[in-house]
Amino acid sequence: MNLPPAMLHLEVVRPSRRPVRLWLPLFLLWPVALVLGVLALAVAVVADVVLCLLRRSHHSTILLIHLFALIAATRGLVIRIDNPKETVNLTVH
Repeated sequence: MNLPPAMLHLEVVRPSRRPVRLWLPLFLLWPVALVLGVLALAVAVVADVVLCLLRRSHHSTILLIHLFALIAATRGLVIRIDNPKETVNLTVH
């Protein structure tokens, strides 16, 4: 089971200035995301049942489950942007 990301480390380095380093705690957003995710999943299940009864395609629940898996897969993501004026490093833990 993959866990969603807990921390985001952002670092901006400029040659003429002090580097800016930020640790952003993403785990504080988990309770809000959990409530919104459960509500969205409930709405998607109801929509799938209604669309199934109307004999139309119904894939919104699968879409939400894959979206949750995509968010969990961002753990370990590293983005580095270099240019002559500054360097930006973004790491998701």
